[in-house]
Amino acid sequence: MEEKELTIRDVIFRDMDTLIMSKLKDGDNISINDLIDISSYLAASLFRQRWKQKGELNQEEVNVVLGNIGDFCSNNFGEYFTQEDFDKIVKISQLLLQKPTFDDDSKSFFEDILKNNK
Repeated sequence: MEEKELTIRDVIFRDMDTLIMSKLKDGDNISINDLIDISSYLAASLFRQRWKQKGELNQEEVNVVLGNIGDFCSNNFGEYFTQEDFDKIVKISQLLLQKPTFDDDSKSFFEDILKNNK
């Protein structure tokens, strides 16, 4: 069977599922703040990867990433996920990228969540 190339939407939905399910395995509940943190770090990481690949990041690419993250959150958290929450993701993801320690911080953030998957 031929493997299809994953779209950015596929990657985002897969990664969000993985991170949320891993967080739940620890017996934790997922709060909206957890969702915002996970979404913000994932968005910022995807932006950073794209920047490393191309040396640039255009507004359309930013919109695609944030739009798909917003879709995931809206589809899975419905009325509990608001426009205000989405706006926080946009702002926090931008702030994360401005930190000189972002690469190490994001690695630690994801490892801390995913340790429950092992």
